[in-house]
Amino acid sequence: MTVAKAQSDLTFYHMGELTPQSNIYNPVFFPDADFYLSLPVISGINTNISNSFNYNDMFDAISGTDSVQFVPEKLLSNMKQGDRLSFDGSISLFQMGFHVGRGAVQVFANERVKSSFYYPKRMLEYILHGNGEFLDQEVTENNLRGGGTYYREYGVGYSHEWMIMGNKKLRVGMKVKYLQGFAQAQVDKDASVSFLTDAEGYNVNVSTNKPVINTAGFDMFDEEGYIISNPNSGYGFDFGADLQLTPKLNVAVSINDIGSITWKEGVKNYQLEESEVVFGGLNLEDLDDAGDILKDTLEQLFDYSENFEGFKSKLNTRVFVSGAYKVIPKGTVSATVMTRNDLGNLSFTYGLGYTHRLGRMLTVSTSVSKKPSQGFAIGGGLGARLGFLQLYTSVDNFIGAGDVRKIKNLNVRAGVNFLFGYHSVKKQKEPKVKPVKQEISPFPEGYDLDHLEQQLDSQEESLPVEESQLD
Repeated sequence: MTVAKAQSDLTFYHMGELTPQSNIYNPVFFPDADFYLSLPVISGINTNISNSFNYNDMFDAISGTDSVQFVPEKLLSNMKQGDRLSFDGSISLFQMGFHVGRGAVQVFANERVKSSFYYPKRMLEYILHGNGEFLDQEVTENNLRGGGTYYREYGVGYSHEWMIMGNKKLRVGMKVKYLQGFAQAQVDKDASVSFLTDAEGYNVNVSTNKPVINTAGFDMFDEEGYIISNPNSGYGFDFGADLQLTPKLNVAVSINDIGSITWKEGVKNYQLEESEVVFGGLNLEDLDDAGDILKDTLEQLFDYSENFEGFKSKLNTRVFVSGAYKVIPKGTVSATVMTRNDLGNLSFTYGLGYTHRLGRMLTVSTSVSKKPSQGFAIGGGLGARLGFLQLYTSVDNFIGAGDVRKIKNLNVRAGVNFLFGYHSVKKQKEPKVKPVKQEISPFPEGYDLDHLEQQLDSQEESLPVEESQLD
């Protein structure tokens, strides 16, 4: 099993190492400060809602009225196999970082909620198109995947800097995280349902395999101390590197969220029994019939057994590969490819961004990204540093932000950090040089005394040696 992870806010990533929160992408990222502190809640709140289609892809206005109507054909024409709905939220509980020589230490704690649900397109086509188009054809839907998790992570990270190949700066970092699980629910990735309509009598045969639904923690929130600590735990790891190839070009790579959570407390697993049900004389072109068959199918098919065996859920591993080129002294262009495994599906997100620093106080950024099953999104972000106080925010998609009927994806970040000092301008102490006393000569400056020294040397060599000296 996997824990869905839909986060892909590349606008925030392209803001670089502006904030402490950037280390969620790469353990080597550290803001321009000697020391930083991020306090609970105010330092970082993130919300990410992503869907493959919007409100206008499902409904049409009824002419002459203020009402709308659901249009199945419109929905199906805008839907692709593998489309999904996801939600990702996080709250920063604590974060602190400081430099140690050529290294940097970071300590953090975050609250995370993640969920993802894949739309069963083939099953929806069968129901919404009507079964008349599928006579004597077995329609199998294997895309019955979905789930969510709520957990907390505590971690520590360390990164170190080396000079390699003469003048190239390499930073390598790692984070170790302790994971505390609170709630988990997920459908087995092998779950499937099949529909077969008999051409003669329009009998609908519905069958399933034996899918498993794993859950944990949902009945435990009233238990004292459960939300603080419980046996549902695990470990995670992040690795990252950043190489400065030239004074203008940097490349970075990171592998995040390698690990898992073992669920032991509050576990309830449901295994649906393999079964088959026949409904006679149904034509699903009528949506009322479609609703009835879904209701009856759920009631008759979902005979299940229950067990309380513990299980393990893997974190979704994410990989970032990026390059950043300083086109002008204060402006940087970045390109990024991100890949993740979401409930067994490997997906890619691509992004291109530009970040500009207006002195030390203000940084602005804009980006264009392409996410799975979606069009291009235009986002922007900014960060302001007022002394030791830093304010930041980013939005991944401005398109449709003013009209909820057009929104497919919305990712918003905001927070306040406390940054002390500027590590980039920290001066190295130069060794003290002792003053040399100036000798005073009675002769004028530039007067050549070499011939006098030579005459003295020759006179000493010609002096006779006394016998007392030879004894």
